Amino acid sequence: MQIRIKLIAVLAFTVFALVVLVPSGKTQTQTSVETAGQKFKSIKVLNDMPADQMGKVMNMVSASLGVDCIFCHTSNDGDYEKEGVEHKDTARKMMKMVFDLNKTQFNGRLEINCNSCHNGKSHPQPSFPLTAAAPPEERPKQPEKKPAVDDIVAKYETALGGRANLAKVTSMQIKANRLEPDGKTTEPETIWIKANKYVADTIYGQYIVKDLFDGTAAKKFSNSEQIELKADETEQIKREAELFSPANLKLIFPKMDFRAVDRIDGREVNTITATAAGGVRERLSFDVVTGLLVRRSVLSPTVFGNFVYQVDYADYKPFGDIKLPTTVRYSMPHINWTRKILDVKINAPVDDALFAEPAAKK
Repeated sequence: MQIRIKLIAVLAFTVFALVVLVPSGKTQTQTSVETAGQKFKSIKVLNDMPADQMGKVMNMVSASLGVDCIFCHTSNDGDYEKEGVEHKDTARKMMKMVFDLNKTQFNGRLEINCNSCHNGKSHPQPSFPLTAAAPPEERPKQPEKKPAVDDIVAKYETALGGRANLAKVTSMQIKANRLEPDGKTTEPETIWIKANKYVADTIYGQYIVKDLFDGTAAKKFSNSEQIELKADETEQIKREAELFSPANLKLIFPKMDFRAVDRIDGREVNTITATAAGGVRERLSFDVVTGLLVRRSVLSPTVFGNFVYQVDYADYKPFGDIKLPTTVRYSMPHINWTRKILDVKINAPVDDALFAEPAAKK
């Protein structure tokens, strides 16, 4: 039971309790939006927060304090409602303080959050540094004339093998390992792609977690049990299907604008703001020299500020006439893992039945 709960929670981006502390000031929500107070028990602070933000907010809190669920809750097995826990009561007070400060000192802007004081530690540090802080990294020199997005995309396509070679790819079968943050634990993965369809199976002991995009809808399953997803989570499964396939970026993102030259891991990148057909905005960063996509990030707003979902692409290698990243790192508050691609079969036969929902157990 413990393993099953962990799988569903982690892979649906909701590691933390769905019952805790949320700030005191009321947020503006549509009457049709289910609130945390309506959905969960033991909500004593911000009952009006949209319920679908709870998992993300808890992840942000955990990342800010460098702790896990059990720090404020009594159990990782679902006993989140128990009261009289000192850390939970303190956290509620601190969240009220954060919201009050943002309201009274920053004109309602979300300028501070838990991480502003905790910075990854369970207790804020009252001492002062005795050595000078390292100077901030100098921002890359910005071009006098903005590079054309069409040129950035064309260079990316060329770096992957060229549009003609990409167009020849109709299917892929990928073998990979999911590497956990400890650097030792791995889970085998198999990914199938055909046209605009995508399925990824990750094996956790007796459980198979399936990400599925059938060309229309994105879903997630633990064995045959469907996992509830938020709108942004289904969007990211869909994006995996689109970006793993050698599709034209312009079809995925009808609107793209150059933002700036940034630096990632010491290398300069052209960062563009890309808006998908459904209106979701993402940032795409392409290596200035190689032209390859090295980072994709998307922000989901919450009552504590933006929840960041980031994907880093590295170690591009040739498979047939095209290149694919063989190290893909996924990061968000309190959760990260790395996909290590081991083998890719281009244009391998892929049965359409693989993209069907798993049969429910009788």
